[in-house]
Amino acid sequence: MIDLDRLNDHSRQFATRVFRRWPEWVQHARFDPYEDFEKEALLIEVPRPVDGSTHGLFITTSEWEISVGFGENFHTRFGTSGENSGEDFYGDAMKFISDFVEERMIVAIAYQENEWLGSWKIDLEKETLDEVEVGPGEMVKIRSWLGTYDRELYPTEGT
Repeated sequence: MIDLDRLNDHSRQFATRVFRRWPEWVQHARFDPYEDFEKEALLIEVPRPVDGSTHGLFITTSEWEISVGFGENFHTRFGTSGENSGEDFYGDAMKFISDFVEERMIVAIAYQENEWLGSWKIDLEKETLDEVEVGPGEMVKIRSWLGTYDRELYPTEGT
């Protein structure tokens, strides 16, 4: 098990919040082996409960920001240089994680001929899956934490 006291201050502060909310995730925590500059950064890799996929949820705390990702092709950032740079970026990251694991937030990943085009989040409290547009020759994979909304979308005829 990871020794939280050995994390840097930023990582320890966020780890305290995460493990208070999801104590079972501590077993998936370690020092970030991909971080060369900040050896005391945190990496949490939680397998997807629906299929045990190793490409589940990941959370990192390097470079004074928090990155949260899912699968192989989606991540978002909170903090100094992240797209979600609110005043309380710890709180913003916790809200995103909570919304995702409670399936209020899901992700969409677009492909064309098996090449990744991009990915984005869908807030189900504000949007519906009917609003997802799929261009000609594209396919969009919808993925949710528990698999409730998992599906593949293709262009409708005439587009």
